[in-house]
Amino acid sequence: MSKVTSDKAQIDPEMSRRAKQIVACLGLPISADRKKVLLTRRHAPHYPAWHNKWQIAGGGLELKETPEAGVLRELWEELRVKATILYPHPIVRSNYWTKAEGDEDMDFQVVLLTYLVDIGNQTPDLTHDLDQETNSWGWFNLGDVQKLDFLPQTKDLVLYAFSLLAKL
Repeated sequence: MSKVTSDKAQIDPEMSRRAKQIVACLGLPISADRKKVLLTRRHAPHYPAWHNKWQIAGGGLELKETPEAGVLRELWEELRVKATILYPHPIVRSNYWTKAEGDEDMDFQVVLLTYLVDIGNQTPDLTHDLDQETNSWGWFNLGDVQKLDFLPQTKDLVLYAFSLLAKL
């Protein structure tokens, strides 16, 4: 078992009052042959650092919602697909951004819970996304993934998902 360490172990209590935490439930659709994943491209023209970057579909966990219910809801809201969770344990990552680095009005930490999901032969429909956070989607194999421009942590998550698929 590997040792987990943190370079941010000492948190200033004042800073925690000026920051927020977000738990994001993401769904990574896997093709039937397990050789491709479905990714979406972020639409954020107000924030050029995130605009047109590839990402995993999903969003914030709502109060009293389970992560599993959250990912299924988010995939329906953003892509209009009904997903089935393939692997019961999410891939977990965390990011911390300062106000200057993100598109929020304060420092924030995002905990990413990424589930591998199946959407069968459904075709995503982006026209129902009320927030219009997505402008494109596509199926990508491992070679394609190496060439894409991603949001932070996304490439690592996708590569890890491919390594899991090879073992399942």
